Amino acid sequence: MKLNKQTEKTSTVFIIRTNPEKIKQHYLLMNKIKLFLLYITFLQSVFVLAQSNANYQTLTNRIKQFSKPAKILYKNIDAKGNGSIEFTNAKKQILRFRLNNKKLEIMHGGIAYQLFYYKNNYLQRIETFDSNGKLAPERESKNEAAVNFIIDKPDLYLRKKKLIDAAEGNIDLKDDSNEKIIRVEIFDENNLPIREFQPTYISSKTYYNYNDRMYWP
Repeated sequence: MKLNKQTEKTSTVFIIRTNPEKIKQHYLLMNKIKLFLLYITFLQSVFVLAQSNANYQTLTNRIKQFSKPAKILYKNIDAKGNGSIEFTNAKKQILRFRLNNKKLEIMHGGIAYQLFYYKNNYLQRIETFDSNGKLAPERESKNEAAVNFIIDKPDLYLRKKKLIDAAEGNIDLKDDSNEKIIRVEIFDENNLPIREFQPTYISSKTYYNYNDRMYWP
């Protein structure tokens, strides 16, 4: 007679005893490390921001015609330091320039800055400057370094502006410069008038775009 042997399986249970006080100390240490790393990251961000602001102030200070203090109105600069930035002040002036690899970008004709003058939200004047803050003329145009805009027919322009506003600027408005609504006066790098044989007029849409700072040199 054969006997069937049953094999009993046994398992070993390990009991790990934990120390609540040590666990608490571990979590506290980890939290301190996280806070320290966050603090370091914050300091780095503040340092980078301070460097950028100091650089911007150095660049804006070159334009003596731009009143201080000023604040950033618009900024579109990527992580590599490429893009454009606009500053404004209490006089409603707007100074803008471009950066290339965190350095002032020089555009054609040596122009680096544009300064816009506004009154009641209407553009009165544009000046262009070189990297040293001196008036720089548009070599590809009539060598003008400054342009004055005079609205000779404000009521008529307002009607045209409402049409453009209604289309959010996306309208192919007929050239109305022959209606003599917007007149321009141009000045050289010494701020002296550039004489022309007859007054120069631009279209309402062109002035609208200048007013919205749509054009770069």
